[in-house]
Amino acid sequence: MKTRWSSSLFFMFLLFAAFFLITGCPGEKSGQADEADEGLIQPYIGPSWSTVAMLETGDHPLWFELGPDGPALIASPDASTLIPYVPWPHARYAAGIQAWNGYIVMAINRNGFIILGSTKDILKGMHDPERDTEAIMYRVTDNGFWDSYTVESFFIWDDMPAVLLYRNDFFAESSAPPPLPQVHVLDRASPFPLGVNIPAFENVPPGDFWETEVVRQGPDGFWYYRMREKGKAQNSTAYFRAQDLSGDAERVGVGEWRNSDSPGEPELISPHLADVLFMAASILDIEGNPAVRIISPNFDIQRFVWTVPASPENIVQLYGFCSETDQIALAILGDGRGLCSYGEEPRVRPFSLPALPEGFVYTGIALLNDVVLATWEEQEEAGIGAAGFLTMAAEWRH
Repeated sequence: MKTRWSSSLFFMFLLFAAFFLITGCPGEKSGQADEADEGLIQPYIGPSWSTVAMLETGDHPLWFELGPDGPALIASPDASTLIPYVPWPHARYAAGIQAWNGYIVMAINRNGFIILGSTKDILKGMHDPERDTEAIMYRVTDNGFWDSYTVESFFIWDDMPAVLLYRNDFFAESSAPPPLPQVHVLDRASPFPLGVNIPAFENVPPGDFWETEVVRQGPDGFWYYRMREKGKAQNSTAYFRAQDLSGDAERVGVGEWRNSDSPGEPELISPHLADVLFMAASILDIEGNPAVRIISPNFDIQRFVWTVPASPENIVQLYGFCSETDQIALAILGDGRGLCSYGEEPRVRPFSLPALPEGFVYTGIALLNDVVLATWEEQEEAGIGAAGFLTMAAEWRH
């Protein structure tokens, strides 16, 4: 296990090295310069994001804690900074994960985006296929703008990862001004998040200032969102649904809103994930009906699916990742025990992430080539203490 020194200087060195290999030594000129040569190593035109580190994972995990200045490498969650529990809307933690255009993206409450990308894209033609346990970590932040707001919704808008910022005043009244615009996206061409407007959110009821708080896609394919009227002693709440966030929306009742967070039917998932779900109850000794919150590069939003419909109190929640392109699916419980299935002849196999200290749980998982990313939190009822993520090699695949 090691973390390579890899600030932006190291990243620039890699780009310079690629340029040097292409152009040759000063003063030399190839007679074939005007001919296309597919064998030449092409320089990597990377995103305009801040580079945090180059990672080479191994059997032992690399643990990162989420602090005000971004991710910091720590020995283990036991060594994380001792901070008081904070109600989850105001804590610093990974609010969601998305698989997007070859990247794994985390939305960090109060802190911006953290992105993992594959090093095989940095220098095309020089990547060793045996070293798929390498990754590059980026960070995209907004100099403190997110710090006053809550991130609860993470989705894809206009082919870009998007978050919805809002003032959560359930635990404490917010003194922050309205977040305008409310939605911010991750763009490869921008070193900071970009604000955008969502047409569906402009369907505002009459009255005082309304703020969109949560948006999600229901099992019926509709987009549902909740709005709350701000600035009054008794804030009113309204619920809407839209077939497309770029179009009009209709108002719905609280019952339809609650049902929009119910698991969907299993035909929405890949065969590999279906195998994992159907075997989860017996192999992981689950007392209840397993349902998984799943992310994938094959769809635009986290989905919530189950094997057999059950009452909400009988659901045991897992977190998963699947890719039909790579023929793989995996799912974990909060304690890190999980199952995976992959290959043309899938076979469900158990695996475990590193054990966490008491009071800590895993809250999500994703896969980038052979690099596992898993988010974790220290939890106490509605409060979060330390939080972060790990990266490690998926040795159980081999």
